[in-house]
Amino acid sequence: METREPAVAYGKKLFTIEEYLEMEEKAIEKHEFYKGEIFAMSGAKLPHNIISRNLFVGVANKLKGKSCQPFGSDMRIHVEANTLFTYPDISIICGEPETLNNDNWNLLNPAVII
Repeated sequence: METREPAVAYGKKLFTIEEYLEMEEKAIEKHEFYKGEIFAMSGAKLPHNIISRNLFVGVANKLKGKSCQPFGSDMRIHVEANTLFTYPDISIICGEPETLNNDNWNLLNPAVII
């Protein structure tokens, strides 16, 4: 008679925010975090980059002289309400940027995420 362990015993590991941030600090590639899960980000193809660039330039031009400023895909955003850490193509911050623990790395107050 064959004995099987229940599938429940093989659940995936969930990570803490602290574990994610420590891993991301050392990583070469970018990862997103959502509710304990970590997802590797893939690179974007040429058409995506062209669209993203054009949109960034258009948004930046519209925001000139205003209290809002756009950030590109290297700026990580943290949405505290649902634990998300992500690198959007464009984010817009209005007013002074707020960062997690004043780290200048994880923006907390995006007005827009694209």
